[in-house]
Amino acid sequence: MSIEYTGINKETVAGEIKNYLDSCPDDSVFKMVINSKRGYLRLKIKNASKNRLKTFFGKFRRKRPAP
Repeated sequence: MSIEYTGINKETVAGEIKNYLDSCPDDSVFKMVINSKRGYLRLKIKNASKNRLKTFFGKFRRKRPAP
């Protein structure tokens, strides 16, 4: 979901980011990109449980003995 705001002040931005963070579970993992040259902030939730499964299967594949 994406919401675009134009012509807003700093307090509105801070409030929207706070609301977004409050709506996420406490164990959430985020990826944040700040580009000051272009003037944007990108905040994204990374799916921690999905990454753990990928890591587990990756380790399992590497440890399998050769036939």
